[in-house]
Amino acid sequence: MAKSKGDNLNRSLVCLCAAELVMMINTTAFNVALPNIAESLGTSMAEQQWIVSSYNLVFAAVVLLAGFLGDRLGHLKTMLAGLGLFVIASAIGLMAGNVPILLVSRSIMGAGAGIVIPMGQALLGILFRGPELSRAMTAWAIAGTLGVPFGPLIGGTLTATLGWRGIFGFDGVVFLAVIAIILMNVPRINGSRKSRSLHVPWASVAMMFAGFTLFSAGLVNAQHSILAVNAWVPMMVGVVLITGFVLYDNNSRNPLMELGLMKDPSFASCAPALMMLNFSMYGIIFIMPAYLETVLCHDALVGGLLLMPLVVASIVGARMNDWIVSRIGSRGTSLLALGCLATGMLTIGGAMWWSNGMMEQSTVMIGQLMAGLGLGAGQPAMLTWATGRVPIEKSGAGSSLLTVFRQFGSIIGVGIFGSIQSGLYMRGFRVLAQSNGLASQSAGSVTLDFQQAAEFTSLTSDMIRQTASRAYESAITGSFAAAAAIIVVTLGIVALISRKTSR
Repeated sequence: MAKSKGDNLNRSLVCLCAAELVMMINTTAFNVALPNIAESLGTSMAEQQWIVSSYNLVFAAVVLLAGFLGDRLGHLKTMLAGLGLFVIASAIGLMAGNVPILLVSRSIMGAGAGIVIPMGQALLGILFRGPELSRAMTAWAIAGTLGVPFGPLIGGTLTATLGWRGIFGFDGVVFLAVIAIILMNVPRINGSRKSRSLHVPWASVAMMFAGFTLFSAGLVNAQHSILAVNAWVPMMVGVVLITGFVLYDNNSRNPLMELGLMKDPSFASCAPALMMLNFSMYGIIFIMPAYLETVLCHDALVGGLLLMPLVVASIVGARMNDWIVSRIGSRGTSLLALGCLATGMLTIGGAMWWSNGMMEQSTVMIGQLMAGLGLGAGQPAMLTWATGRVPIEKSGAGSSLLTVFRQFGSIIGVGIFGSIQSGLYMRGFRVLAQSNGLASQSAGSVTLDFQQAAEFTSLTSDMIRQTASRAYESAITGSFAAAAAIIVVTLGIVALISRKTSR
């Protein structure tokens, strides 16, 4: 009987991890299709940015609602609805003939992701308890990590053979298959769900949705200039709405968000720690491709391979999680993970000071390995530490609240890294160009400056590329140092909040 129960749980774990894997493949596969979409639909750079950003904006906006519904309707039922949204979005994307329809498709996919991730974590917290929960969270983390390198590979192959619509066709078929295997293998367990009001607090939903959307939109615009009106005004209004939402929802008889969970120091410590994991990962993925492909003159495939140390180290760190936790506990592992992230950031930034190209790239690889170990070991330890403290009847709300922090980390990772990197690059390019007797005006990015360099004579073209490369490397040093400082401050906050918790 025990063996049969164990086999059923293992099948459930495989199915839930499969959902996480294909969703991460979907997230990263789409980015490689952007040039093909731009050529097919004639999209501008701003339109491409919003096609990508719409996914993250809607994701952040629906997470808490997903937890609310999951704790009342059932976590498995809610997760299947989220997977169904991916199928619907795939059909819309497959038929999209213009940018607005494509935006609708990606927004629906963002809603699906905002449901599937917290419900998957909630189901793991219900199905697995004690030491088995750590094993389950480790498998979940590895599945998500594997989706990062497989996404561009699958997306590139589909785009090259079938065009960008091939990605949507692939998504539709795969997500239908995932729904089928989950229906056949994951037990319909909803925890100790009590009779709770299904009345949706629409006022909270509206304030939360508007607040996150405006703040996220401001951060997207801040990548060009944080002082621009379309950057700081939406962010300020978003902060006001988010604050109003928290105050209103906290005093509501039918809250959308279970803020009471933050009273537990272990849960409260994990929230900012998990935010830093996504902050780091998305920041690195946002900044490094231009360095690896444009500055170092590699194609997209080689550039992707040069990011593999981060992915491999993440998988190794996740596999080492149980061993590390058994020696220093979840709290110690979480703090160690943040320390590794900060060290990795400083190492990558410091690598730009080397004048020797081989030393520079070797040091970047070491920095990726350090950051990857932190990402891999930290995620399952933090999720286990937090999820183990959540009552089963609040599993959906707890997972959603943690996912909100993680998604917020993704948004500010791109926004902060992008803003600092852009500002430092433009300033550095201007100073270096003036000292070399070149025009001091940058085109706005290292990729565009490299493209414009082709319009000049060979000598001038080489000087522009060298100037752009040095400016970008210098900007990496500044932006990664700033990121390391933010992580160190968060590490101190986590250590302070959790100082009285057990291991």
